[in-house]
Amino acid sequence: MTHKTTLVTMVLLAMLYLWSGCNTQNSTPAPSATPKTEDHSQHSMHMMQAMDAMMQRTQAMKMTGDFDVDFANMMIEHHQGAIEMSEIELKGGADPLMKDMAQKIITAQKTEIAKLQAFVQAHPVVAAQQQPMVGGMQAMHDQMKSMPMMGMVDQDFAGMMMIHHQSAVTMAQEELAKGKHAELKQMAQQMIVDQQREIAEFQSWLDKYKK
Repeated sequence: MTHKTTLVTMVLLAMLYLWSGCNTQNSTPAPSATPKTEDHSQHSMHMMQAMDAMMQRTQAMKMTGDFDVDFANMMIEHHQGAIEMSEIELKGGADPLMKDMAQKIITAQKTEIAKLQAFVQAHPVVAAQQQPMVGGMQAMHDQMKSMPMMGMVDQDFAGMMMIHHQSAVTMAQEELAKGKHAELKQMAQQMIVDQQREIAEFQSWLDKYKK
């Protein structure tokens, strides 16, 4: 074998070795890659299902005619919907601020549910032919259904929760206008303050995300 032939052979072998190394690297996943256990759009869909379930529960609820009791019962179901949405955010969300807000909502609204349940148990129904509880529940559901879902858990959670909170504000304002019990009216006033503050926080977060 001539010197020239040997040199060509060595070059070809070197090229084959380099090609083999590149091919092995391309077929191996990057160390930082993590398997996707569930598509984000599934979590967003589960949030909408939680809202549908809440609407079904409230529509099936028999109104007593006692505005305060009806408000308390409706708000219990309304809060439960927020808790279920927040639990989905904790499971599927990624943004630390959104997950923190979700945890705060769960804690606060579980506390309020307990207070509302205690009120219902302690106050016998007084059916005085009061005006029916409206509360904007159907408007909330219609808005959520028409909201474009992004399939991104944090963004969809913020958008849906803003609509959900606004309906709570509407319900609480009705309680202030038509309710009789000072204890419940005080709770309603605090709900308005808390929900409007969180609406502003969600909007601020969404505004930064859009930039």
